Amino acid sequence: MFRLPSRRGTPLVEADGDVHGTTEGHGPPMRLAVLGDSAAAGVGALSHREALAGQLATALTALTGQAVSWRVTAKAGATAEAVRRGLVPQLTDPLTRWTPDLVLVAVGIADARHPRGPLTFRRDAERLLRDIRLRLDHHVPVVFAGLPSPDLSEDAEPGAGRPVGRYVRLLDRQLTAVAARHPATYHLPAGRSPRIPARWPAADRSTLSPQGYRAWGRALAAGIAPLAERTAAVPVPPDGPRHRDGAASGPPDPALTARSR
Repeated sequence: MFRLPSRRGTPLVEADGDVHGTTEGHGPPMRLAVLGDSAAAGVGALSHREALAGQLATALTALTGQAVSWRVTAKAGATAEAVRRGLVPQLTDPLTRWTPDLVLVAVGIADARHPRGPLTFRRDAERLLRDIRLRLDHHVPVVFAGLPSPDLSEDAEPGAGRPVGRYVRLLDRQLTAVAARHPATYHLPAGRSPRIPARWPAADRSTLSPQGYRAWGRALAAGIAPLAERTAAVPVPPDGPRHRDGAASGPPDPALTARSR
């Protein structure tokens, strides 16, 4: 079993400032929750506006024209199980009655660093999804962000990260399997993109800089935009009739019940 390499230099902290914001666009804002570990917490960026949540919201508005109300519920170094136990209850805000229309989940990096076995990680991801569903209506799309390669920099030694990369991809396949088993659940693979330019990783070389988060946010937005547009076009009444499982009444929406493959 492989471990991710330890970070070099001074450990970076989570993004600072507001953990919520709204982009300017038309219509009522789509409510986006970003839940997870260091990537969701914006490690490597100074603020959440230039980290994953803010960059993703900006990219979604650019693609759809719709305003996005985003919130971050994340903890650097949190495993999928730690996210389930400590962060899922914070997905909703009883004071403002803010409830997400879509949840982006970024987990797996901390699980790889500990490390967690693939089957254990799949079980933890299943339990995390279950608790999200118990917290929210079952119609709310949940998107697992694919795990990026740990070899972020173009100046890394060729081949140095291959064993680690294989292990991270193995964990990522567990997220794919979880998404394939559940309706309204998706997995957006990071893919094998070109080597990231040197300015994209942050100072520790293993987390993203604001430029890196911008690129990742745009890539994720391309996959999420159809869900965002569908959510805006077919809103679910907050007090409308429900089935016993919490889903809105009426025929299922094929765009939201399709399973990731």
